[in-house]
Formats: sequence, C-alpha cells, structure tokens
Amino acid sequence: MKHQSLIALIAYALSSSPLLAERKHVRGTVPLATPPSAPVEGSGGGSQGLDYRPLEKNPAPPSLERSVDSVLPSDLGKANCDQKHSIETFVQIAFATGPQSSAKGGVYFLSDLREVPQVFYLKSPGAWPEQMSFFPDGVAYFQVSPDGEKLLLATHVGGDEQYDIYLLEPAKNHKLTPLVVDRQKRVESVAWSPSSTWFAFTSNARNKTDMDLYLYDLKKGQPVLVRELPGQNSVTDIAPNESLIAITNFRSIAESDVLIYNVRASTLANLTKHDGEISNEEGRFTADSKNVFLISDMDKGLRQLYSVPLSGPTKRRLMTSEKGEIEEFAFDDPRTQIAFVVNEEGYARIDGYLLDVTGRKGRSLSVPKMPKSLVKSPSFGFGKSKKGFFFTHASSVNNSDVWFWQYPKKTQWTQSTRGLINAECFSREKLVHYPSFDKLNIPAFLYYPTGAQGPVPFIVYIHGGPESQFRPSFSKIFQYFLERGYGVFAPNVRGSIGYGRHFSELDNYKKRMDSVKDANEGARWLIANRYTKAGSLAILGGSYGGFMVLRSIEEEPELFAAASESVGITNFVTFLKNTKPYRRALREAEYGPLSDEEFLKSISPMTYIEKIKTPLLIFHGANDPRVPVAESDQIVAELKRRDVPVEFKIFEDEGHGNHKLHNIMEQTRQTVYFFEKYLKKTEVP
Repeated sequence: MKHQSLIALIAYALSSSPLLAERKHVRGTVPLATPPSAPVEGSGGGSQGLDYRPLEKNPAPPSLERSVDSVLPSDLGKANCDQKHSIETFVQIAFATGPQSSAKGGVYFLSDLREVPQVFYLKSPGAWPEQMSFFPDGVAYFQVSPDGEKLLLATHVGGDEQYDIYLLEPAKNHKLTPLVVDRQKRVESVAWSPSSTWFAFTSNARNKTDMDLYLYDLKKGQPVLVRELPGQNSVTDIAPNESLIAITNFRSIAESDVLIYNVRASTLANLTKHDGEISNEEGRFTADSKNVFLISDMDKGLRQLYSVPLSGPTKRRLMTSEKGEIEEFAFDDPRTQIAFVVNEEGYARIDGYLLDVTGRKGRSLSVPKMPKSLVKSPSFGFGKSKKGFFFTHASSVNNSDVWFWQYPKKTQWTQSTRGLINAECFSREKLVHYPSFDKLNIPAFLYYPTGAQGPVPFIVYIHGGPESQFRPSFSKIFQYFLERGYGVFAPNVRGSIGYGRHFSELDNYKKRMDSVKDANEGARWLIANRYTKAGSLAILGGSYGGFMVLRSIEEEPELFAAASESVGITNFVTFLKNTKPYRRALREAEYGPLSDEEFLKSISPMTYIEKIKTPLLIFHGANDPRVPVAESDQIVAELKRRDVPVEFKIFEDEGHGNHKLHNIMEQTRQTVYFFEKYLKKTEVP
C-alpha cells in the first residue's frame, strides 16, 4: 500500500511511503526498490560533486549523541537563510532508514551515502558507519537474523525488481553467499527462523505469477518448495516453536487474509477467513506460539492491532483503540514487548506495551516523545540494549536518521549530511483541508516559502499508488523549490490510505475520475485563497500519480502552466496486459478488469490526448516491471505528432523510478529547468 526519478526523488524524499502501492517485504524494513522506486537521497555535501572515497578512510565526525527534546539542528549557528544553494547540494542530502539491531549492540541501516542505497553498520553513536554491501544496483531490502549475526540482502539489476537473495556474514570476514539468484524470478518476501538456521520466502519461480512458499536450510544450501499458493503472498513470521509460518495472502489491497502453514504437518489454514472486503495482514506469533498478532480493519474499517488465538480464531481480542491507523509493529526477541506505529493524518508516532507469553497486554511501554513528525520503524536491541529500541525520525525539516530509545533518554545514532544547509532555513508543512466537488473534505500538506508574501508559483504534487499516502517527511526537491520561492501542495486525494477503508475505496473502479477532480479542485482552492494565481501552477507525479497528472491537464487544459510525470499509466488496457503477471490481479482489482476494456479506455489519458495543451516533461526507466516504458513511448509519439511541447527522457539502467544518484541528479536538473522555464521564466544558477 502501502510496501526516483521525480518518482525517485519523491518516493523516499518526498514521502516516506512508496509511490506505488506495495507492501513491506520484511519487518521494519521498507523496500527501497519501490514503489515507489528507491530513495532519492544522495551523498556528499555542498556543490563540489560526489565524494567516492571509502568511508573508512574519511575522518570520523564528532560525537553524534543527542538526547534533547528538539531535533531541529542548530549546530551551524545563526541561520543565514538568504543564501541560495545549488540543485546538486540538495540532491546529495542523505538519509538513514530501516534500522535493525546487531547482536554486538550496534545497528544496521540503509543509506544512500554512495551512488545507490547500501547497508551500513554503526557500532555506536560516536562511530563512523561501515559499509556492508557493495552491489552495483544497491540493496532493495534486508533482514537481520534473530541471533544478530547474519543478514539476508535483496538486490536486483537495473531496476527490474527481480529480487535475488544473498547471505552476508560479517563475523566471517564479511562472507557473501548467493542463495536464491535467478534473473527470471522474484523473491517477494523473507522471514528468518528463530534459530537463525533457516528461513522462509515467497517467490514466483514456479510460474512467474503466483508467490509460492519456500524453505531454505542454510546447511543444506537449497530452496525447497513446500506449498503452492495462488496469488500474491508475503511471509511475515515464523513461530518460536519453528513449526508454524504466518503468511499474508492479498486478493486486493483492501482484502487480505493471514494464513498459517504448519511445517511439520504440511497443512495450511486461513486464520482470518471472512466475508466481504476486510484487510488482515502482518501476522506475528506470541511467545507461546499459540496466538497471532495482526493488523486488521475488520472493525469500523480502521486498521488496528488484534490478537487471534490459533485454537479459536473467532475469539480475537482488540489490542488497540487508536484514532489513527496502525501501520506497523515489532516485538522484542523474547516477545514480551511490542512497539507499534500509529498513522495520525499522515504523521507517525510510536506507542507500545508489555506482554505476557500469551500476548495479553500489560503496562504501557515507555516510548520517545518527539515533535509532530514521522517516528517509525521500531527495532528492539540486543544485550544491554534489549530494553530499548532503535527507530527512525524524519520531518519536513529533518532528513531521516536513526535514533535509539531507552528510558529516559533518546539518542541520535546517525547524522545524515544536509550539504551544509542550515535546517532552520527549511520550510515546514501545514496540514489543511479543502472541499472537493462533492463537498468531501480532502486533506493536504501545504508548503509556503519562508518570508514570501502574496501569491507565489505553486507545484501540486500527486502521490502514486493509488493506495498510498503523502507523508510530511523530508523532501529535498520540495525544499529546493521552496528556497527559490515556490510553494508546494500535496493533497491526499480520495483513494489514499491512512484515513480508513471507506476513504481508500472512494476511487475504486468506476469512481476513478473523482480523484482527478479532487486534484484539480485543490489547484483551484490555492488560487481562490490567494496562495498562487492563474498561470503560476505546475503539477507533478509519478506512477499512478503520472496518470493523475495526465488526466488533470486533460480535464482542465488551462489550469496548469507546466506538468511533469514519471513512469505514468497512459492506457489502462495496454498497462494491464503488459505489467508483470504477478502484479496483474491486484491492479485489476483496483482499476477494473481487462474484460471491461470499454471502461478502461474511458479513463485512459490516450483517449483524450487531443485535450493536452500544457507543456509536458516525461521520464521513464527502460526496465520498468510495473508500468512498461511503452506507456510513455506511445503518448510521447502522439504528442510530438500533434506539436504539443513535450520533453522525454528514458533511463536505460533504471526501472520504476531512479535509484542511481547520477540519474536522480539528471532528472532533478531537467525538472527544475523545465518548471523555471514555464512558471518563473528565469535561469537556474
């Protein structure tokens, strides 16, 4: 729904959620190859180019430890916010995310300190990070073994998302062993056994469509197919007794079940069998292996935590009653503590409590108090750190970093570079709501440049998915435009997640165009409230957001002065026919079946291409497995035939969004030049 061209720039930089609706592959780790593409944050500082020196040869920084309530850095002294910074400086702002504890007391995490996202290890807050992976295309996701000694790394080639699995053993001189490597198949998810001697995974190796269940014993060294499973399946946990495996089976983004596979009996049971559309996912076992915690919207359509006994699934217990939705949770190693993340109107906070071996709730868990922001990805520590947990913190003015919490102190472990830009000069978001065509209130995050007065040029950003949500995380491209006097407006149009099942289903199938109306109503709201004026609006989006961009400028040709889309859908019939087979059923459930070609054509941008008058900038990766590059080829060819101003760039070594820093840099430059040309008509320094 969950799980960078300007898609890349926006997937992790703009929003902490992926541009495309993909679920998480492993506990506590968001796949960087998203969907939403991978992160967009690059390395280095200033505008002097990238620093490719090995990390271990760089001088160590001063101590990174912090334990203050405010996380807004002021280490550069009084802010000089009149200084303007280059595009390169902003693009190289880095991130650290997906923390997972090490048995040695340190933490593994993902960062883009290099050309592509890699795994790093930090032994203490004052240490210098050690690079652990060196794949040419980076690491998409990883999972540390329960004993903290081994890592499973998922990587792919050229953005094709055909994930391979490698075993990394740091204690054995960083030995790297290929385990499941086949360019023709995809490993969808992995989960370690508690003994750290074997793991389970799902893959479409059998027929390229269905994600079957496999086991891999490290001593035997071969994967074994143990259960054929129809459709999209993700393994989420293995019970402490190592005889049971929890799997989430997705029939659509809104409808899923938790399945339990018995390893010894070779049987499969549906723990959450139900009627109607209900989402049940992320099953994890209690310490006694007799109950399963899971996230479900079975009650009132709002995602909450439940405990379900294996002996009597109907005797489920509601474990949270939050006003927001539960988006993730984690146990400590003995499974006597739980930390969960609550999504409240796009912001995220951590809460939790103690548990007994059956999963019954005890007293509340001590958790860090942070300013309203995105506090996510809890991962409990080992040894002396087992009473605390690592987590990530990000906000509109703070790029993502890894922190550690152990009562009564929170400590910042990583300090990702900001390219010498003082964070006090960044502009903060404001949560607003505006009425759409049918009076439905649409939530949106509005960024207005610091010190500006009156109407300014504005960029409307539409997230992908559509089962995704714009979150007010740090966006380097937003902050670049804000520094140059632009405003940014990011609505969560109907169909977005995070607001309950009802809101997320308001754009399904034949209600598709209602979300397009939401986007254009938001643009008009900006003009009516004098944030901007006619002729000073641009629209930007990727993947499904690319479709939204195209249909918005077709429905309102005079509303936007410029538009840019990445890896967008232009014809739903050709898209559904040509997307990878393992994705097709879930996408048909959202957009409509291929059997209804008449309707699919009626909402497709290619059908109304004669209405496009707005200058358009388009990007696509040649290896895109989700939205094939032919989607962009066909619309660009027709626009050129009609003499509509269009610029087009294909990245030959990328897929559904850019992962490589040099490509991200190129796309960012082109986007900035394009918007400057049509909105401000000025030169970029």
